[in-house]
Amino acid sequence: MDTIYTIGHSNHEIRDFIALLEKHGADMVLDVRSTPYSKRYPQYNREELQLVLKAHQLGYQGFGLWFGARQPDQEFYTEEGWLHYRAFTKSALFKEGVRTLDQCLIQGHIPALMCSEKDPFDCHRAIMVSRALTLMGYELKHILADGSIQTQTELDQRLLDKYFPKREQGSIFDLIDGAMSPEQMLEEAYFKRNEAIAWRIESPEES
Repeated sequence: MDTIYTIGHSNHEIRDFIALLEKHGADMVLDVRSTPYSKRYPQYNREELQLVLKAHQLGYQGFGLWFGARQPDQEFYTEEGWLHYRAFTKSALFKEGVRTLDQCLIQGHIPALMCSEKDPFDCHRAIMVSRALTLMGYELKHILADGSIQTQTELDQRLLDKYFPKREQGSIFDLIDGAMSPEQMLEEAYFKRNEAIAWRIESPEES
């Protein structure tokens, strides 16, 4: 099983960001931001970041086209105007990104999917990309701001705790609309989180 890390640059000083990558052995940043720039934290603008990573013998590749949260094709948006993650991850474009990711792994790299949000719970890198990759058989590990790791399985539990706090562990759940298995409940929790955090067509540019 291939291991893939994720990380949010948040407001980290660049030296601290590099230290987090090196602590876990990640040697390549795969930038999943649709717009790889930040007005608030210019050290994470694409060109500046590439130079710093190169100086530390770390690679960089833009993945916003394939794994970004702002997709230009309206086919993958709901009527309410937000990107439907599950639908997009079934697209040919997303699958092309997975093939490119596989090439990084074949070359022996240990990649880290990077976005801006501090907590993976609030970021499409975990709710869209990591969820899809997990279902494909990859192992996802999220590097947190304090250097600890949260697995995708642990993130699953956070989602269930938020959206189905009264569930009974390991059983079939009786809901208003009928019985729901644990797997169905988790899928619904991902959908609810998708709706909560997804970029909307009318959303202002992030800073």
